[in-house]
Amino acid sequence: MSDGIMGVVWAFCWGMAATSGVLVGAILALVTDFRHRTVAAIMSLGAGVLLSVASIQVASEALMLAGAVAAGIGIIAGAATFSIANAALAAARDRKRCGECKSQPTEATAPGSGTSIAIGTALDAVPEALVLGITLRVGGPDVALVAALALSNLPEALSGTTGMRHAARSSAYVLSLWCGIALGTAVITALAFSLLGDIGPNATAIVMAYGAGALIAMAAETMIPEAFHNGPRYSGVLAAVGFAALILLSELVH
Repeated sequence: MSDGIMGVVWAFCWGMAATSGVLVGAILALVTDFRHRTVAAIMSLGAGVLLSVASIQVASEALMLAGAVAAGIGIIAGAATFSIANAALAAARDRKRCGECKSQPTEATAPGSGTSIAIGTALDAVPEALVLGITLRVGGPDVALVAALALSNLPEALSGTTGMRHAARSSAYVLSLWCGIALGTAVITALAFSLLGDIGPNATAIVMAYGAGALIAMAAETMIPEAFHNGPRYSGVLAAVGFAALILLSELVH
């Protein structure tokens, strides 16, 4: 593990690696024309991966370090924080990503709606950055975790960009948004790595549980509804495949 300025840069680079999926997903959606069922199927896989990250990779470690009560409180607190912030967003109910399950409003019909979508998308990135930053500080880089976050980010950007295209938002707007999200996520990862490194093992475990709870709430409120809206009948199986894939990846890496 690196320290000082180099350590912050090191964490920033890992944050960029974890968020690279948003750029891949955005570009795919701009150059292809996936049907809604395809987007929903990919979102199902991503939801399974994200839930696996929250439970297998993060919450289980917090449970071992802090115990059931502290971990449980941290998980609930993290989920509550995300839900409250999500509900407080302007037009939060209309910020769903895909263009068919809930059409995104255009700037002409709802001025400022693009800002709400951008803020909401940024909100989704915060728990991932928090979890990755504290994990890098505690145990060093976890390739399986970074890969899982990148994979879970891809369908979010794919679905979001599809909705933005249907709402007649420009390619420049879309790419600027996702590039900003990627950079912001990497910055938050570096800050979490720098500022949360010396808070002690119990507090660290509670922060990890807090991040896991936020990830669970994010999956439940922003990914799963889109994944199962007019999606394939085997969406549940796809989610389970995504969940199991991280377990297998962790076994291969470690």
